[in-house]
Amino acid sequence: MRTHQLAVGSLVTAVLAAAAIAGCGGGGGGYGSAVPPPPPNPSPSPSSSPVLALGNANIATGGTVAGGFTYTPAANDTIIFTCGCSNQAGITTAGINGDFTVTSPASPTPAVPNPIYTIVPTRNYLVVAEPPSSNDGPQGWTMLFAGNAPANDLALGDGGAVQASAGVSDVYTTAVALYVYKNSVQNSNTAFDDWNFNALEAWLQRMFTTPTPKETILLNDIAAQSVLNASLFPTVPGWNAGQTLNSTINTDLVNVKNHKGTMMPTPCPGGPSGCTGTPTP
Repeated sequence: MRTHQLAVGSLVTAVLAAAAIAGCGGGGGGYGSAVPPPPPNPSPSPSSSPVLALGNANIATGGTVAGGFTYTPAANDTIIFTCGCSNQAGITTAGINGDFTVTSPASPTPAVPNPIYTIVPTRNYLVVAEPPSSNDGPQGWTMLFAGNAPANDLALGDGGAVQASAGVSDVYTTAVALYVYKNSVQNSNTAFDDWNFNALEAWLQRMFTTPTPKETILLNDIAAQSVLNASLFPTVPGWNAGQTLNSTINTDLVNVKNHKGTMMPTPCPGGPSGCTGTPTP
């Protein structure tokens, strides 16, 4: 069983359709953005209901793969969530126990050009917990898949027997989310949707059981850099040009990519339309 870093509950999904809203549509094998091309599957029906996600954000406080990792709640941290398809992200705030609720539409970061940010069903979303008004860490990362119905929502870690409970996230999900972030074409129509969420989950499970030497270094460095209160960002995100970067994590991610183990995910050929075996929309 793993001590969890970022416990994410069900993502109750719906979409507010408006051309001026900063959102991302399609996903995990679909298409979409503020002005989407024709999707390969029928688009979800718009709804005026808010999108909700309940969770608990926690930060690594030390440990190693060999000895296990330890965590603390990300009390009062900023929770950033993004599809990577624009230079804006949604934000909310964690409570004193690291608990948080994501609503959609949400406040964006930065505040321009669009006044609100929406979660759109069938997209993959990257989630980062970090100290408020800070370009450093410590941080906790994970990913979500927003389904058309609550029963189809997914969080990294939901599908494995190694999880302490559904939706539990930790240093391992941080590694997966960092890898996707590093190797995605951001501020593009598809961004994080170029990755099959089920393939990401399969890699997570294998990495927890039998990490490669390069993966082990990445996992250990995530915990070590968190102890140093360092940012984990390998490159600058579109939503924050002032973000502090971490050269150690960036090098680790390059090494993991260049020394692939089994079950290592790759972007779907030709974009999301080329994904097979994707989650239920």
